[in-house]
Amino acid sequence: MERLINFLVKLYKSKLAYILRHTLRAMFPLILVGSFAAVLRFSFFSTSGYVSTIIDLNRWLPFYRQFGQITKIIFECTINVIAVYAAFFSTHYTVSAYQKNIPGAGAVGLFAYLIIAYQATSQDSLAFNNYLLSQGMLIAIIVGYLCGRLLVLFAKSKEIQLNQIIKPVVIISIIAVIVNMTLGLFVRLSLPTYVASFITINSSVKAFWYVIGLGTLTDVMAIFAIGGPFINSPSFTDAPSWANLMHALRTGSVWNAPFKYTDTTIFHSFANFGGSGCVLALIIAILIVSRETRYRSISKWSLFPAIFNDHYPMMLGIPILYNPIFFIPFVVAPLVNMLISGALLSLNWIPAAVYPVPAGTPAPLIALVGTNGNWGSFILSTCLIIIDVLIYIPFVRVAEEIAKKVGVVDNDD
Repeated sequence: MERLINFLVKLYKSKLAYILRHTLRAMFPLILVGSFAAVLRFSFFSTSGYVSTIIDLNRWLPFYRQFGQITKIIFECTINVIAVYAAFFSTHYTVSAYQKNIPGAGAVGLFAYLIIAYQATSQDSLAFNNYLLSQGMLIAIIVGYLCGRLLVLFAKSKEIQLNQIIKPVVIISIIAVIVNMTLGLFVRLSLPTYVASFITINSSVKAFWYVIGLGTLTDVMAIFAIGGPFINSPSFTDAPSWANLMHALRTGSVWNAPFKYTDTTIFHSFANFGGSGCVLALIIAILIVSRETRYRSISKWSLFPAIFNDHYPMMLGIPILYNPIFFIPFVVAPLVNMLISGALLSLNWIPAAVYPVPAGTPAPLIALVGTNGNWGSFILSTCLIIIDVLIYIPFVRVAEEIAKKVGVVDNDD
């Protein structure tokens, strides 16, 4: 264990770790505001939102529609364009890591990424690719890093004049255009449709392991800031969801649904507490055992969004993204949840969640609402969160020990 900790400390002190850590931390305040806005928008200021439907918020709150518009604006300018900020700060801190002072370095990375993200649409017009802006953080960080390295390469001294960056900016622009044209050749695969069709034509055993596999893949991709097959909330428009809902309406019962094993009944109901990786459990674990001031402060700020399944503040604030310490619990905790809930579904100890869940429903209540008030599902959710906290606690202690060992480095950053 000591060797592993020493290796992680050494890795933590590397230039690449410096760039990633500072890029994500610099984005944290913006993304925290965006996460609060997202929760308010989807749960409070949407007529179909969880809190709004419970207390009829739209009926009695003055300026309800205006509040909704404000939260949407903040959400669109933060979470929905998160990759833009990543490109800017990645370039800035890459230049900083190599001890260069290049005016406007971050703007160069931002410029390059905007060129890459400006793609042709199906109507032969040009528009920013929403996927690259909202889920392209990894690509943006790589683009920013490469832009920063190229700027550093042309910097002959620690200080560089504005007229000296014209040549690297021209080269970066040409490369960005080539990348743009290359990306335009690829068409994004519609995985949710494929998942639904697989479930309807295969046995329940195959469907179960297929959902487990794709759910795990989603969490693995999430820690690298890549959108996975189950990254979006359930739409309840696919064939298995419709069949389950029709069964419940026809029989008046949620038991014995024809398709027990889907992304809705397993992944979204039981493996997604607080967002990908069961981030809510990590927050609880930190608040219980950690004495690291920064960890506790970030966790307290992130608790409200996490309750409503928004994981962005923790992903960037700790950070969890690209963090080898939290990789294992981030993937294992949801996997354990899916295996346990799937086993209980197969034994018919709990019913499948077949009813549509309002947007912004708190994480522990998703299964309860989806099963129309089955308390067994709620008890299971509570038990799974406790298990997830126990899974995270040892890794929180390791992370805290590493943070203490590199504390002097952090103070010098």
